[in-house]
Amino acid sequence: MKYESERIYLRAWTAEDAVLLQHFQLRNREQIESITANKRDEAFYSLEAQTELIQDWLERRKAGKRYSFGIFLNHTDELVGEISLFLIELNGAATWVVGYATDRLHNGQGYMSEALKRLIQFAKEETDIRQIVGGAVPDNAGSIRVLQKAGFHETGSHDVPIQDVMKKHIMLTISLGDND
Repeated sequence: MKYESERIYLRAWTAEDAVLLQHFQLRNREQIESITANKRDEAFYSLEAQTELIQDWLERRKAGKRYSFGIFLNHTDELVGEISLFLIELNGAATWVVGYATDRLHNGQGYMSEALKRLIQFAKEETDIRQIVGGAVPDNAGSIRVLQKAGFHETGSHDVPIQDVMKKHIMLTISLGDND
């Protein structure tokens, strides 16, 4: 199913998207590794590993614990990013977190702001998620602005492990209300 907005649409990943995801991951490796918690070895970037990753995301989607999407341009179907909502344990509580990455070839064009707004609409209409948390290192003004433009409000800071190094993140939250 596609979730469309003005210039982009979100589409849940399928097993057939493994090559697309692999190319995205490789092209944006340095950027993604600078913001992700887990260390990634060379095997992670293999087609087999990307296929397994998508399969895991699909299983977690069925269990209601993760919603992962590719972000595509409406007029060309080009992949320009990825965005996910995932359930984690944070300070002893189950928390929905948003994570995203824009293809470096498309940074600064507003696609992620548009995608995040559409993701929030999806969460309100199709899930029972009541609140979403997002975070960014203080010097990532672009990511903080994306969250703010979507209605997130700063709620403090939290140390997050990035590649085995604790990094302070500005935390922002949005409440989804009663999902009306």
